[in-house]
Amino acid sequence: MRWTPQILADAAGGRLLRVGDRPIATAFIDSRSPRTDALFVPIMAARDGHDFIVAAAQGGASATLLGAGRTLPSGADQLTVVEVDDTLVGLSSLGRHAREQITGPVVGITGSNGKTTTRAFVEAALATGFEPVTCTRGNLNNHLGVPLTLVDEPHAPAAAVLELGMSAAGENDHLAGIVRPNVHVITSIALEHLEFMGSLANIAAAEAEPIAHLQPGSDGRPPALVVPADEPSLRAHLPGPKTGVRVLRVGPVGGADDDLLDVAITEVEVGVRTRAVLRLRSGERLVVQLASFGAHNARNAASAVAVAVHLGLPLAPLVDALEAVAPVGDRGRLQQLGPHLLIADCYNANPGSMIAALDSLARLRATRRGPLLAVLGDMLELGPTQAQLHREIGAHAARLGLDGVLGFGPLAKEIAAAADAAGVVAGHVSGVSGVSGEPGSVEAAVAWVRARLADCGADAGAVLFKGSRGMRLERVVAALHD
Repeated sequence: MRWTPQILADAAGGRLLRVGDRPIATAFIDSRSPRTDALFVPIMAARDGHDFIVAAAQGGASATLLGAGRTLPSGADQLTVVEVDDTLVGLSSLGRHAREQITGPVVGITGSNGKTTTRAFVEAALATGFEPVTCTRGNLNNHLGVPLTLVDEPHAPAAAVLELGMSAAGENDHLAGIVRPNVHVITSIALEHLEFMGSLANIAAAEAEPIAHLQPGSDGRPPALVVPADEPSLRAHLPGPKTGVRVLRVGPVGGADDDLLDVAITEVEVGVRTRAVLRLRSGERLVVQLASFGAHNARNAASAVAVAVHLGLPLAPLVDALEAVAPVGDRGRLQQLGPHLLIADCYNANPGSMIAALDSLARLRATRRGPLLAVLGDMLELGPTQAQLHREIGAHAARLGLDGVLGFGPLAKEIAAAADAAGVVAGHVSGVSGVSGEPGSVEAAVAWVRARLADCGADAGAVLFKGSRGMRLERVVAALHD
């Protein structure tokens, strides 16, 4: 499907004012990152996007949406122009139209942790049976990114997997109304965005909002929901048998509900590769060696397997597909520093993901004689209980018997204090850059890590780097290699 001017106008719910002479292949919203032969959507944000229509045209745009009552500026008179009442609503409408062109399965993903890695696993699984597959790229998972992904090439793909992100109630409901998934995956429920969400129950309700938008597949398959079996906060939101939604449960064995597991995780070994043994309800057994670090990624892979089984995809190519998935950005990416393992998990953090990463770090004790260290940054947007939540992370690190904890940032001072009180070697740096040529926190963190590793001689150790995106802990990882 190419976006002809008239299709564009009809899909956006607007009025075609002018027909340009260039194709319209995709869309963008930032004139600083223009795309050739693309629709520019001027968004009303901190600044009025209409002020940048000319810049977008100069950057290669072939079309623009135009808010009602606006005048097309001089210098943009070669564009296809569609007038809409609201440009953001118009973009959402374009996303819905693009979704309607997908005849194969559409998979949505929500959850507090693991969305992006699970999305990568599901994309790999879908690619074993569908070509091409549209997939969320980068962090385009909000009210702008989701419709932009759908509008983008490839047009009318064979399948899609779309990540939905939220920080407030109702956001996932809006996004799922655009995506209308045939299969939806909820990866986890954990304390996140407490500053806005207030409670774990509210978070669970928000992550479950897409359930109401599940649609049967075009091949007649019932809609499916993939959930962690050991997440009690989701139970109130699970659809009943009369809804026609097939609920698929994944998780580790050893609980009271083992007989309900559709994909059971029977073994996990953490190392340079995360080895997971999965058992399907059919009795079949899959052994996968994942490139992303951490036992929690076994659950993410199990969710992708559940999607594949529901869609009837063959299992033979599935293991190779999952094993070929590289870590997305700094989400469990492994690096070597001499004999030592550096675990860059710097993209984001909340208490649930911190605990999961620390637990996986502690599992390395079985294979590494050197020190196990954690450089832990602030967890942001946790609201009034943030100090206590940071202290709990420090106490957890101590219970795991880690050899050292460094807090990075003002809130992480509480992590270090709790670890120190429990007898763990702990330090703290402010998380700010140096001034007037003086060393800053990155340099101080590097010095702390090097000193701890130097004490162990040739014994191989491991260092976890984990914090919220704003802490930019990847700077410390990079500096250690200098």
